[in-house]
Amino acid sequence: MIPTYYFVLTRHMRRFLLLALCLLALGAHAQAVAVVTDVKGVVVFTPERGGKPVVLLSELANGADILLEKGATLSFVYLQSGTEFQLRGVAHITLGATEPQSVSGASAILRSSAVAAETARLQTTNGRVVLGGMVMRGLGMERLKLLEPTGKVLSARPSFFWTLPGGATSVKFALRDEGNDKLLLSTTVQGSQLVLDDGLQLQPGVNYVWTVTLEQPGVNSLSRSSYFSLASPQERERMEALRPGPQSPFSDRLIYASLLEQGRFLSASRKLWQQLADERPDLPELRTLANK
Repeated sequence: MIPTYYFVLTRHMRRFLLLALCLLALGAHAQAVAVVTDVKGVVVFTPERGGKPVVLLSELANGADILLEKGATLSFVYLQSGTEFQLRGVAHITLGATEPQSVSGASAILRSSAVAAETARLQTTNGRVVLGGMVMRGLGMERLKLLEPTGKVLSARPSFFWTLPGGATSVKFALRDEGNDKLLLSTTVQGSQLVLDDGLQLQPGVNYVWTVTLEQPGVNSLSRSSYFSLASPQERERMEALRPGPQSPFSDRLIYASLLEQGRFLSASRKLWQQLADERPDLPELRTLANK
């Protein structure tokens, strides 16, 4: 019998390959120079450019004409330089290759941001930031779903969380080294979370598979698996140095969430997407990114 986690890993590899192909396809979008990191109010392309709304995470091409009505705001980051510009309407701008040009009204203001400077890592395709996150779907997921950890983990000692169907109180939990299939932990857990004992030391760069199995009287057992690996100390240090504070500009936190996603820090990125979606219910794109 093929283990459940085989399908999870295979599915992830397919998404990884798709991501790689998308990155290679970026050359076909040579005119795209910037990506939208925040938008409020009425912001549209000029009628000559189709008059469509400018939406969060959309690409902005070289030469794009954009109109902002009174009180509207727009932030965008140039992909190659990582420089961010902010604009408040009434305004009409045209995007140049390296900076926007004011046609009428307010001019765009340059904002310095260490997080925005990392935007060169955010490759885009089809008008959206390419995200490498894995969304686990399938039969029975509404009854048992693994939440975290998934992908690469920033914490040196991750905690495990999952959801349980109504009436369920305990599960069987197993943790294995994916490389040699060595069983590291097998235990029964009451509730929907587990904190590892200090005696179990995990190593950076190793793929681990964790499995939760639910057994209820009169019902077939249900098992779900996911994988994770620990980031190296250097990776943790770099991402922590870039982490914006809770009061940082929205665009900084959005870029950081995308950087986490690109780096396969899937659990951390999902939490931040959820926070951003709760903060900005006017941006439906965020609800999709948060898997809500």
